[in-house]
Amino acid sequence: MTVPALQQPVLERARGSVSLGVARRGERHVVAELAQSGCGRLLFPAIAAGRPLEAVVVNTSGGLTGGDRFDAALSLAPGARALATTQACEKIYRSDGSDALVETRLSLAEGASLAWLPQETILFDRARLRRRLTVEMTEDARLLAMEAVLLGRKASGESLTQGLFRDSWRVRRAGKLVFAEETAFDGDLAARLSAAATLKGAAAYATVLLVVPDAASHLQAARDVLTKEAAEGGISTFERLCVARVIAEDGAALRRVLIPLLGALGGELPRVWHT
Repeated sequence: MTVPALQQPVLERARGSVSLGVARRGERHVVAELAQSGCGRLLFPAIAAGRPLEAVVVNTSGGLTGGDRFDAALSLAPGARALATTQACEKIYRSDGSDALVETRLSLAEGASLAWLPQETILFDRARLRRRLTVEMTEDARLLAMEAVLLGRKASGESLTQGLFRDSWRVRRAGKLVFAEETAFDGDLAARLSAAATLKGAAAYATVLLVVPDAASHLQAARDVLTKEAAEGGISTFERLCVARVIAEDGAALRRVLIPLLGALGGELPRVWHT
């Protein structure tokens, strides 16, 4: 008798999306449009009048693995101000071979101001993640964006030896591409990430981007922070924007630099960063 071959089980995949529109009503910045589905949720801590709307993105699945997808879209109307973050670090778990996908789209109208400051993304060994950030903004809009990545949890003895991480940034101001970046880690990562040309063995790193008309005026204060904190990194300015890179031995050391650095660049910290 022929025994039929066992079929591979079809695993459920997480799907989440959030979409937020922010408008200005006098001195208040309010939710004008809201949509959320799957494992995506948005929370709005109470704020005082005149302060930016604070939005907290939540992934109720607790993390992502191969085949999962999470999308976030934030749109700010003229004059609106918002601060957006995530409830916790986003965890990217070991994959069966397929990729997790994360896409963030930001749109800023005339005079709008947005701080996109998610908490760190943690890549576990053999994780596979493709992430994309796209921004469309007007000439006088203001954006502070940050993405921080932890390569495993050093305190738990974890490291990233195999996997894939592809990170794409595209920022257009008044239709002109002013910032484009591609980061790619793939395959056998241990030796590559320890090289001097990459992360020098650091287990955490961050990119901070400031796009404002007066970006150059923030440059010296940001450099002073890096010097004071003895941080491994640097910052430069061009096209009326500032780009900072920081690497650190672990997530705690990275945050010790990021908190004053974001302040020097004019950013307000989300309250969930302190809880």
